[in-house]
Amino acid sequence: MIDYDSEDVQSMALCVWKEARGEGDLGMQAVAWVIRNRAVDWYRNQQSPIHLVVYGKNQFTSMSVPEDPEFNLVPDADDPQYLYCLGLCPDILTAQATDVTNGSHYYCNLAEATSGWFSRNISGPDGKGTPNHKLLAAIGRQMFYQ
Repeated sequence: MIDYDSEDVQSMALCVWKEARGEGDLGMQAVAWVIRNRAVDWYRNQQSPIHLVVYGKNQFTSMSVPEDPEFNLVPDADDPQYLYCLGLCPDILTAQATDVTNGSHYYCNLAEATSGWFSRNISGPDGKGTPNHKLLAAIGRQMFYQ
């Protein structure tokens, strides 16, 4: 378990909304699990692990890179997908739900990916993963890796 507060939930929900609002409920759950998995496995012993994941360099460009087209987007207060994310995140953070990604730390829509680094290091040229980053799940258009 990791420590979190209401600001963490709001930041996480915003990130999930930006990254996966077009991927359905399961896709949004999957991105939330990636955030939690990174926070628990990479930053568990640091202060504000959710913040470190959501706003960290090279984590989620929609939250940290002003040039990303999603960066300045803000959902309407009554946006149903955002409200879903706000309700979803506490259940993910407390592990009340099942991890649909099987412990993934990375994900990508291979049809839209432009990062050569991701292909070389995570997904592999065929999308089936690399020796250190096995493909763990395929959910919607997203592929999830160890």
